[in-house]
Amino acid sequence: MLKFSSTFECGNGKNFCQISENRYRCEVVGDKKVYCYYFCFEVENTGGDTSFTVEVWHDPVVNDPEGFISHFPTTIWVTTDDGKRFHALEQTCCHTLDDHIEISLFLKQGKKLRITNNWPCTYSDTCNFLKNLVKDRKNCKLFSLGTSAGNREILGIKTGNASGPRILCLAGQHPVEFPGIWACRAIADFITSGIPLAESLRNKFLFEIIPVANPDGNVAGRNCFTDEGIDLYQVFGDNPDRKQPDSIEGKLLWRWATEQRTDLWINFHCYLGWRTNSEFPYDGWYQVPYDVFKDHSKRKIYRALCDTMRLLTDAPSTSTEPDTHWLNSYEYQLARRFSIPHAFYEINGATAGPFQSAKRGLKVFRNIMKTFEHVMKNG
Repeated sequence: MLKFSSTFECGNGKNFCQISENRYRCEVVGDKKVYCYYFCFEVENTGGDTSFTVEVWHDPVVNDPEGFISHFPTTIWVTTDDGKRFHALEQTCCHTLDDHIEISLFLKQGKKLRITNNWPCTYSDTCNFLKNLVKDRKNCKLFSLGTSAGNREILGIKTGNASGPRILCLAGQHPVEFPGIWACRAIADFITSGIPLAESLRNKFLFEIIPVANPDGNVAGRNCFTDEGIDLYQVFGDNPDRKQPDSIEGKLLWRWATEQRTDLWINFHCYLGWRTNSEFPYDGWYQVPYDVFKDHSKRKIYRALCDTMRLLTDAPSTSTEPDTHWLNSYEYQLARRFSIPHAFYEINGATAGPFQSAKRGLKVFRNIMKTFEHVMKNG
């Protein structure tokens, strides 16, 4: 007998049922169109050794089968040790159909499998990671923006020269875009390390890093939303000109960026799937039009950063041109109102678990900081 569950941190799946011998079905829990693809569930075998197939369907409440299936095929990860180490299933075990996918598995008696299409990076583990960095490194400190709608701390670390240019780095606005969180964690690890480049950067700049900007969504395994049903990327909703976002987390992040001088905003997100993309590793990036910047010196910095994203990162593997930020995003409004330059990078989770996400995030960060430092110094 197989028992299915998704009631754990970052879990996502509902309406589990058996539809025939050795065949089961579940549905993802989506948030809105396109953001309706993520699943992470557990199977426990209380009977004898068995081979079985699980059909994973789109969320009928969102009713966007096209948006769901556009993320497949992709890497399907499985683990037998509660999320500490996943491995990728052979593609022969996974089949993409018009409106659902099918995953074929084998499970021994008394064993469990956790199955997901995006290797989770949990809020609780990330908080412990940050606390351990502060404890072990002694060159950084923990800070909190405040509490989320679900009463969870939005935690980050701060390190570097308090008098230097202020660099903000974040991820996890869309909670299950875990490669961005893995990248942000790697940047926190790097910038507090004893690596000579990290020491040099700490001497010149102040870094504030928040890996999980949407803790409630992360814990609940949501695709896009906060507990209030807010998309923290399109945070200004239907009114980009409002004074500040009207959600709890939105206000906290906006105040973080605007109540003190901010010189650079670095934001990591995630794509998933390779069917509609261009060439490996399928990473991408977003920009705003240069003329959004009223401050000409900041526009010059931004142009150089965009050149860096285009020429010195893997981002142009999804498209030869970047996507354009929505008017209601932080990036667009920070550029328009405060001329704050940014780097916005999308890691493809189909080709990156924790370790590749970390390496690609660090590559972006190092190249961005090299360019930023040069332009700041030379004008």
